[in-house]
Amino acid sequence: MTRKSEKSNVGFTIFKPTGVKHEYPLVDLKNKKVTGTVSYNNKVYMTVFIDLKSDTVNVEGSVEELKELAMDKESYLRMFKSQAEFFVENNISNRKEYYDKFI
Repeated sequence: MTRKSEKSNVGFTIFKPTGVKHEYPLVDLKNKKVTGTVSYNNKVYMTVFIDLKSDTVNVEGSVEELKELAMDKESYLRMFKSQAEFFVENNISNRKEYYDKFI
């Protein structure tokens, strides 16, 4: 039995899509290069080029306009690099085909 003064750990979260998309138009397993994009309303705001061989990340564009809807730039860079490493390590050239297996 709990006392009324104790805080409850019960709650819920509602996840609502924002419309911001992150995609991987290029996964080059041979050269260990992956390109990721962040788009909203069919406009690409940021493109991230990851080269795992040279351990470099290059960025074109900005997600600053999406700051109320999306993650910040550094979060996207970490996510894209992590996913690039996962794709290359697991020989995944088609992200959609890979994840569709789990649906």
